[in-house]
Amino acid sequence: MKYVVCFSLISVICALAGNEVIAELYISGPTSAVLEGDAVALECLSDSQSDMQNYTFQKYSTWMRSWFQLDASRYLRCWFYNVNMSRTDGRLLLQLNDISEWQTGPYRCVSTRNDTTEVSENFTVPIIYLQDIYFQKMHSWYTSMSEVLYAEEGSTVEVKCAAASSRQPFYEWSQEDSDWILPSDTLTIKNVDEGSEGTYVCQARHPDMYSLVKTRSFELRVTPRDPDMLKIVDCFPFTDFNTDLQVGDILLYIVLPVAVLTILLITFLVIILRHRKQQMKKPQISLIDAEKRTPIYKGSLQSVSSTASDTQPLVM
Repeated sequence: MKYVVCFSLISVICALAGNEVIAELYISGPTSAVLEGDAVALECLSDSQSDMQNYTFQKYSTWMRSWFQLDASRYLRCWFYNVNMSRTDGRLLLQLNDISEWQTGPYRCVSTRNDTTEVSENFTVPIIYLQDIYFQKMHSWYTSMSEVLYAEEGSTVEVKCAAASSRQPFYEWSQEDSDWILPSDTLTIKNVDEGSEGTYVCQARHPDMYSLVKTRSFELRVTPRDPDMLKIVDCFPFTDFNTDLQVGDILLYIVLPVAVLTILLITFLVIILRHRKQQMKKPQISLIDAEKRTPIYKGSLQSVSSTASDTQPLVM
């Protein structure tokens, strides 16, 4: 029993001594979520050090896969122009002005001395953000769309509303001068007609902050159905045709292929012309110069001009 009591006392003493030796390094920051665009202040603190002169802040870069110091100008400091680190009265502060979602962290505080490896736990700033809405035209090769959408009478229009957010937002569709509301991120209008024309508005609301709302609208215009297209649809009853070609569709399906073919044709012609030009630069053997030269002896590799007088006959 005495050995057990002694062992317990020794364990408690060692634990207390260890807590006194090991210093805890941590970051003090906001405990609740902040709104994007607000200013945030972080402070590096230590239980054993009151002067934080030998400490600095680091941020982890996902694409570099490494930590880098925020007070070192050689580590892409231009990307963090709104990040200011200050040392005032022995305190180490990090000011994040106009914070955005890509500046949430993680951050950590480390010692700059060589005789220690003090590192705090990672700290990520909780942030609430909701970016602008963008539309996607569904079941189309070209999903982007402008503020005006043309659709043929009798076709189906399907538009998806999306927005980047810290949490999945709530979406709803509405139509100007109308009372109906569609609680969904996708607007589907089948068999459109003149009564379907109008301005449709998508609203995205953040679930944690109902006052954070983004809206965007587009105008739907219905065009008469082409008789030739009706014949094609009758031949292919299981195919969904939507011929609302816009500027993006024309650029993607017509202008871009023509431009690529033109560039390839010009490149092919330039290669052919350069090849022929190089062939023309090769030295040509003149028949007139060849006639002026006759060999001295059979099998000789040297020749002299035929104009030179030679009275000695050639011996075979």
